[in-house]
Amino acid sequence: MREEKRILRCLNCGQEFEPTCHKTRQKFCCDACRQKYHNARRYYNVPVNICPECGVEVEQSGERGKWRRFCSDRCRIKYHTKRRAERSRARERPKGICPNCGKEFQVEWGTGKQRRFCSDGCRISWWDAYHKANPSADPPAEQCEMCGAPLTGRKRGQRYCSRSCYLLAVEQTHTEGVCQWCGEAIPMTTGQERKYCSRECAAAGRYGLRGARKGRNRIGEAEAELWHQKLRQAAEHMGSGKRGKRVRFVCGVTSMYNGLDGLTSIIRYQLRRNPYDGSIYVFRDCTGSMLKYIEWDGQGFLQGKRRAQSGTYPWPNGEAGRVVEISEKEFTYLLSKSIVPFKEKKCRDD
Repeated sequence: MREEKRILRCLNCGQEFEPTCHKTRQKFCCDACRQKYHNARRYYNVPVNICPECGVEVEQSGERGKWRRFCSDRCRIKYHTKRRAERSRARERPKGICPNCGKEFQVEWGTGKQRRFCSDGCRISWWDAYHKANPSADPPAEQCEMCGAPLTGRKRGQRYCSRSCYLLAVEQTHTEGVCQWCGEAIPMTTGQERKYCSRECAAAGRYGLRGARKGRNRIGEAEAELWHQKLRQAAEHMGSGKRGKRVRFVCGVTSMYNGLDGLTSIIRYQLRRNPYDGSIYVFRDCTGSMLKYIEWDGQGFLQGKRRAQSGTYPWPNGEAGRVVEISEKEFTYLLSKSIVPFKEKKCRDD
């Protein structure tokens, strides 16, 4: 007896087909429909080949196990972000009870930690009552530590009556030290011990760098007579000097933009001296790192300039227009031994 052909309908595409194997159990017309259908079964209420985010038809590659649910990565990320936000909103948030008023309130999430009080007013009133019931061992100060005035507010930890008293107290803690290498002033606070003003001076003092001279006995700023006395004592240990020429230091600050005519005008009209007397007149700028000097040699003026690479040249304190006279030996010592030079760099031979 001849068997009749059985016609079935595909569960995926809906087309009729003739079964080729497993005549009683075959449900799909081809392997592609079978793969699409079984890969989409895990997503309930989602149509096959339709993006659940934008509703655009999704193009499938046709390979086994490569069924795509979304049309792009952007739709996939946007869809799952929405689902996570919905699940987070659907969760039941715990409620807390305010320890001050006993009111039940919703604890906010996402602030790093849970709230303990329902409002700022309850928090302030609860802590005020707590501090009154549990006073600290150290009673609050009754008067300002700086001026002695009574404290009106007497807040917790208050020590001064105003900000001006606080700034005066902070200013008193500032002291001034001296660098053990270059002799420069170091601003410090009370209880702080610093030996050097910078890392370069600390390295020079620790390892004894070549080309650097310890400046503990450096000549400091002082009055004209005392400054000249210190300079004379320091120059005596230098040995034999040059021929005795008079060197005159002009106190105050002089602009280095002045040329030869400007410097001779200062000597003639401000110092009331003769610029042709053969003396060396020395001027210093506002930073103290540059010197300018001129000298009459009988035929013309010799002009020189000297800049310190580290530190400043010592200079006598005096009124502008005052002159301090020293010897040429002392002037040579001032230029070569009174500042701290840098370490000489080694140059490679090409």
